[in-house]
Amino acid sequence: MMQEKVAFIFPGQGRIPERLPPASRVAEELLRHAEERGLPLARWLREGRANLLGETSAAQPVILIDCLAKEERLREKGIRPAIVAGHSLGEYAATVSAGILSPQEALLAVLERGRLMAGVSGGMVAIVKLSPDVVQRICDEIGAGVTVANVNGPAQVVISGPRDALGKAASLAEQAGGRAIPLGVSGPFHSPLMADAQAGLAPVLERLRFRDPAIPLVSSVSGRLERDPEEWKKLLLTQITACVRWVDVVQALVAAGITQAIEVGPGDVLVGLSRRITSKIEFLTAEEVLVG
Repeated sequence: MMQEKVAFIFPGQGRIPERLPPASRVAEELLRHAEERGLPLARWLREGRANLLGETSAAQPVILIDCLAKEERLREKGIRPAIVAGHSLGEYAATVSAGILSPQEALLAVLERGRLMAGVSGGMVAIVKLSPDVVQRICDEIGAGVTVANVNGPAQVVISGPRDALGKAASLAEQAGGRAIPLGVSGPFHSPLMADAQAGLAPVLERLRFRDPAIPLVSSVSGRLERDPEEWKKLLLTQITACVRWVDVVQALVAAGITQAIEVGPGDVLVGLSRRITSKIEFLTAEEVLVG
């Protein structure tokens, strides 16, 4: 594996871990911190409490911990990324991997992020088989707070908004030849409806010390390599209401000469999405690399 051509990509709030993360110093410490704050994530993982772990306030920190545990194991195996990127929540793990935030700082931010985002009602629907432009026109026609939340591929777009309006948008999408798939999330993430959550997170991020990155990161908000730590503070705040531009992220990795990208976290959602965007990068899961 050519180390200088490897990227780590960290998933967002999609697949929930089904078991304790690989044994690691960082996982043990963060699970203890979470329990001290009223979230016994380790116990819930051991007991298979998927109903509790699926709640946004628990899902976000448990995914972060899983990502960072696997990142630590990959580094122990001698695999170090040239570039990192994350999809929404995954950007917190990416900032840790790049050295911008410490694991403890990222967990503090994510605990508050999950709590704030869980308090906003609404939902998200994935639209497949339609282009982003067509989905945007549907959102414009519906209005009522329905917006494009994620551009995950040339024919995979996620919309966000109030549930009644989302139902109408889904019907229009299916009439246009698309397929609408409601997502199992608690709120209208990456939409202006998350403005109050964004405002609540601002003072938390302001208290953290953002450091110069050791390696470059690609922002899912701008779709570009971003190195300024103060800019990352703004981007992590902005992304709560901004569209996640995963297509742009993958294209930036291609432009940077990345030939292999490892999805570091639970599941293989980003592997599946990214393979539909480009064939110039080999996409693997952390599990595949760690057992290989």
